[in-house]
Amino acid sequence: MNTRILIIFSRGLLLILLSSSFYGCQKTKTTGPWNEKYDFIYDIPPIIFHYNHGILAGSYPHYQETTVVQFNDVCNYLGHVCLCGAGGYKISEIAINSLKKPEEILERDDFILISSRDHTISDVISFVLGCRRRNDAEKNQYFIDPDIEAPKREYHYYIGYPPQKKAVHIIYRKHLLIGNELMDRLWKVEQAYEKNPASVNQADLELYQQTMFNMVKDVLLDQKNGLFDVELIDYDEFLSILNRLKAG
Repeated sequence: MNTRILIIFSRGLLLILLSSSFYGCQKTKTTGPWNEKYDFIYDIPPIIFHYNHGILAGSYPHYQETTVVQFNDVCNYLGHVCLCGAGGYKISEIAINSLKKPEEILERDDFILISSRDHTISDVISFVLGCRRRNDAEKNQYFIDPDIEAPKREYHYYIGYPPQKKAVHIIYRKHLLIGNELMDRLWKVEQAYEKNPASVNQADLELYQQTMFNMVKDVLLDQKNGLFDVELIDYDEFLSILNRLKAG
């Protein structure tokens, strides 16, 4: 009798452990490595590319020719969820939607990026679109144009797609999110934290984290009007800027 009870108890305990393990794995798959308040990022639509290198390498399953980049991939690339990642991902998405025809899938690695600033936002766009930065101007796909003049925290991006001779100009007015004054304050908090985390008081830390969360959400979910200006430009105009940068 005691043996039978022990067997039943053991089986019950095993089922409980297996269930806990299963639901634990499910939660990990759903939420990922970031703070759970950022769980909304997993609902952000992925960007889909055709990708010849994946086919050439034989790394895709048979008949698969596309790859996806998700916002979570950008967060993993940077090591955290942040506004620069959100801005770069959104600008990449806007550029692709502007350059492609409905139902068309563009080739990753075939884009050229010209940015008004050497900035993390540009690095994220380069990562998403596959724009490689090279010392050889003819092979370079990621340029910084210091001659572009713009107000504080207004960034300009020229993104070309040579296979179809198309280009788009995107202006990102980041200051419209919370204003330059609050952004300046947060920048000081960030600089202080990088030098000495203990120097930042709890109130400033909470302000930084909550504001960051709100801004990431505003950018990814299109919750702030006027943040982006988008204009398709003549490809010759894009080439004139590109050729000037190559020559310089």
